[in-house]
Amino acid sequence: MPDISSIGHGPPEPLNRAASLAAFRENGFVEGEHGDRTPADRVELSDHARFLDRIRQFPEVRTDRIENVRQAIADGTYETDEVLEIVIDRLAEELIV
Repeated sequence: MPDISSIGHGPPEPLNRAASLAAFRENGFVEGEHGDRTPADRVELSDHARFLDRIRQFPEVRTDRIENVRQAIADGTYETDEVLEIVIDRLAEELIV
């Protein structure tokens, strides 16, 4: 049976996250165990992913209120022009943040 060498020598050392982060910010590389420079892992989020994250942060839909508004619109008792202006203003405020 072939010998399987261990990875590294001795017990693992604690990670120095601050030093690794500083090295990555300087040049995009981190220093390995033997002084070698290896590319650091990176994660980049697309604009689409950021948009989806913002949507997930919105409060849950209150279907009972939606149904009440739909019924009021159908009955003609909902002031659509005034309410529409208020809704547009509030939506714009939330999206601009």
